[in-house]
Amino acid sequence: MRSQFLAVALTTTCLAAAPIYADISPEEAWQSYQDMMSSMGMAPTAEVSRDGDTLVVRNMIYSMQMPAPGMSNVSTAPEVRFQERSGGTVALWFTEPVTTIVTAPLDPELPDETLETRSSISYEGEVVISGTAEDQLYTLDGNSMVMSTAPMVIDGKTMQPGLTATLSGVSGTYSLRKEDDALASEMDIKGSSLIYDIDPVEGEDGTVEIGFEAHDLAMTGTVNMSAQMSEDVLAALFGHSDLDIQMGLGTSAMSLKVLGDTPESNMDVQANTGGSTLDISVHGGTVGYDATANDINLTLAGAQIPGGAAEITLKSYSAGFLFPLAASDAPQSFEGKIGLEALSLPDIAWMIADPTGQLPHDPATFRLSLNGTLTSGIDLFDAKALSALEGGETNLPIDLKTLNLAEIYLALAGASISGEGAGYVLDKEPATPGGLPPFAGTLSLDLIGVTDLIDKLSSTGILPPEQAMSAQMMLGLFARPGDTPGELVSEIEMLEDGSILANGQPLPF
Repeated sequence: MRSQFLAVALTTTCLAAAPIYADISPEEAWQSYQDMMSSMGMAPTAEVSRDGDTLVVRNMIYSMQMPAPGMSNVSTAPEVRFQERSGGTVALWFTEPVTTIVTAPLDPELPDETLETRSSISYEGEVVISGTAEDQLYTLDGNSMVMSTAPMVIDGKTMQPGLTATLSGVSGTYSLRKEDDALASEMDIKGSSLIYDIDPVEGEDGTVEIGFEAHDLAMTGTVNMSAQMSEDVLAALFGHSDLDIQMGLGTSAMSLKVLGDTPESNMDVQANTGGSTLDISVHGGTVGYDATANDINLTLAGAQIPGGAAEITLKSYSAGFLFPLAASDAPQSFEGKIGLEALSLPDIAWMIADPTGQLPHDPATFRLSLNGTLTSGIDLFDAKALSALEGGETNLPIDLKTLNLAEIYLALAGASISGEGAGYVLDKEPATPGGLPPFAGTLSLDLIGVTDLIDKLSSTGILPPEQAMSAQMMLGLFARPGDTPGELVSEIEMLEDGSILANGQPLPF
């Protein structure tokens, strides 16, 4: 559903590049529209006629390639108009909503039993097209769209609630340029608000109401779509195209309310977020993702919450990865990271975990960043190749070569652990069939206040004395005192012969 919404939306709301001053006819604009749809694997069919200065496209039908067997996605636009305007431009608009029907088998073994989801998208406003048949600019000014999806009900149970999504205040530009049968585009678009209204879900224990809204949306980027796109969308997009998209929003809010049979069973959850970003890239068969969210505030209220309400705050959240999808005998780089900065728990959580108040209640922070190299014997965007692995008789032909710990950092209750490391996989068989391959490398850790934290956890009763003693003994085995009070340092080495050293001393196992 989301991919269908974005695909149709892009055809009428995207934007970019510098202005182009030339004449274009409605027929050329329609042909360019078809080329764009075909490049995304959605070649349309339609009835086309002239009505004075307007080219009228009726009963436009197109479908999307679906990842699973037996699935289909068919959309119909009853009427689209391309009208000549002054200055050699063309105005495009939809006179009626675009409807989409998605079907999927209930069970792969029973292809005749299917699920069906119906949705529609209404567009308000027109798109002005300027330029030439080979190089065009699409301009929007205050446009909007509304997508509605019908609920999915099976045997009287709501499997997927109906929803309405409204995107308002859409303005910007989107360019479309032909380059040797391929398509290149640049976009710069803004939206004032995006609001999701989800139908209430009735259950045995009550009703669930969910809502979401975001404001000050923005999207910029460049896309170079392969000429092979219409033949195999996934392979062309991830294997042969280049894409850099940057998205952002100013603020967002989500609400979830559970209305039970009695006031005591009600629950109210509110989540608010400040500025957030999402960057997506595809280059040379490698896909990248980088997301951030700032000033996150989560509140929970209800009779089930001790004290009636609780609040959790997070200064920032970040996550990202870079992973090669294309097959290659040469090592390819990968990356992954996650971060939680300044996580503050509610007072009730500390009252339960630390009733005597011995632990510092400072906000917690966690960061983890990894990178390395691998080789791959399969294109992960090749649906047929992946299907051949589903039986489980063949292992995924991906081999790890190197693995680096760029950063690990954890600060909690007055203690902190930080470290980094690097290693590589040995060209040897695993010690046990099917096990992990032999690995050699180093790990450096710096621990501050950990010994004191273990003592406090033991005195509060959170950590049993025997476990606290075992933890202290392990620290004595792996770490040595650092330069400052309360600091421990550890240098771990895994050698190629399988032995392990801690601070230069062999471990007794």
